[in-house]
Amino acid sequence: MKSILRITGGFLKGRLVKPVPDPRTRYTGSMVRQAIFNMIDVKDKTFLELFCGSAVVSIEAISRGAKSATVVDISPLALKTALQNAENCGIKLEAVRADFKVFLKNCSKDFDIVFADPPYNAGYVDELLKILAEKPNVGSLIVIEKAFRETYDKPTEFEILKSKRYGDSEVVILERRK
Repeated sequence: MKSILRITGGFLKGRLVKPVPDPRTRYTGSMVRQAIFNMIDVKDKTFLELFCGSAVVSIEAISRGAKSATVVDISPLALKTALQNAENCGIKLEAVRADFKVFLKNCSKDFDIVFADPPYNAGYVDELLKILAEKPNVGSLIVIEKAFRETYDKPTEFEILKSKRYGDSEVVILERRK
């Protein structure tokens, strides 16, 4: 099993979060999470995490003042781990077991911020942005963690606010055009 994850800021700073016991799961490291939350303000915002795994990013968002967080993953093991982590931290997450495409296409709920960390180099970034472009209620701010070399077509509905490389990963922050 991979090492324990630690919340980096907010009222849960220092709390431990267990990883999903699946070797295929990749994590957003503490340095990258800190950088993301230094670039975006989640206070009083609704937060959606796609491909949530352990939900460490959503727990971090709640810790830093997000109003609510919804986590989505297709893996029952990931969702079980995410809900256990939330319970251990004394917070509530809404958890949905679904493929991200099905969830987004059927989503009627409003979200301020969408965070997605899909499997690298699988074409999900393109699919995700195309679907989000058609869903103006889902994400005025989109944060994507992707493979640095992975390419995608940015829909005209979004503009890139920031992009930063972390080793083999890149964090891209996009804002919906008004």
